[in-house]
Amino acid sequence: MKYKIRHISQLKQWIIQYNSDKLTVAYATRKRVKKMGRKVSFDEKKQIVQWTINHQNNYKEAASKYDISYQRVYSWVRKYLHDHNWEVLKDNRGRNKDKEPTNELERLRKRVRELEAEKRESEVQIAFAKKLVEIRNREVHRPDDIKRFKK
Repeated sequence: MKYKIRHISQLKQWIIQYNSDKLTVAYATRKRVKKMGRKVSFDEKKQIVQWTINHQNNYKEAASKYDISYQRVYSWVRKYLHDHNWEVLKDNRGRNKDKEPTNELERLRKRVRELEAEKRESEVQIAFAKKLVEIRNREVHRPDDIKRFKK
């Protein structure tokens, strides 16, 4: 009565929401903008992973010490422990693969891909030319059709 709560079920619902961290505020709040992670070099990744492993996989401590996210530390350590190879920590996005195929099978597969791409390109060009001719024919025949309908 003092707080003008209509029914006990309303209070129970608030308690459930509070305990599950889903209690919403009645006023608008400002959205947090995610901060971009800083760039980390390959050598620094190795150092972070080694430090984390030496400290009983304390990801949280490593994340705060090296000013990176917990998720990044966890994923690097997991990748390293899966293969025990430092090369898995290299980020090769945006870099081209080797230009030349290494064996006969790869060379033939590359040639097949090139031929398929050429075929698709020629099919597109033919379809475009047909469509262009069709559109031009429509424009040419249109005035005659209009005259016929007016008679």
